[in-house]
Amino acid sequence: MNRTATRPSDSVDHDVELDEQTLSDEALRRILTGMAVAVVAIMAAVVFIAGARWAAADTSEEPYGNADIGFLQDMVDHHEQALQISEIYLDNNPDGDAAPYAREVILFQERDIERMDAWLDEAGVERGAPGRTAMAWMGMPVALEQMPGMQTSARLAALEASTGPQADRLFFDIMSDHHLGGVHMADSAASRARRSEIREFASKMADNQRIEVVEYDQAIRRLGL
Repeated sequence: MNRTATRPSDSVDHDVELDEQTLSDEALRRILTGMAVAVVAIMAAVVFIAGARWAAADTSEEPYGNADIGFLQDMVDHHEQALQISEIYLDNNPDGDAAPYAREVILFQERDIERMDAWLDEAGVERGAPGRTAMAWMGMPVALEQMPGMQTSARLAALEASTGPQADRLFFDIMSDHHLGGVHMADSAASRARRSEIREFASKMADNQRIEVVEYDQAIRRLGL
């Protein structure tokens, strides 16, 4: 009987192919598993880093120091007089040449006062008492009304009684003197305050008020005052 002989080599070749396929599938599974593990590790690292950054950003600032509180209390009073000066001028000179500058003072210094009040509230501290000694936080204790740039009642009365170009010139002179006094305190707070946000606030305040003094001088020249 003629029978086709089984070729041993066929079986061997088939087994080799199966083994190679098995190995190929296993290698692919290992690669995919490795990739999945790597992705998970990367995602975990990203989440960790993001959490660490959030935690760092959420870390509370330094506690309020003597310079922080003293500056905020004193500058609130200083700004309050700037508002008073501007309002006195505008009462009699709403359309005067200096009126836009007076309104700008009110706009920006009211905003500053809101921020300073918020910090004082956060620190659990009230505004300074009216009869207190000011500027002790910067080693220059003086009566509140004697802070640099603070105007006397006589000078405020003179502004109230003036109109026209005389009022314009007096407003610019008074506010320049007032701003320069504020710059003196703000410069000190920019280096003495513990909290970075208050140091930055004080530094910007000093820069802005210096700029405004230059603008007042330019206005005086332009208007022939």
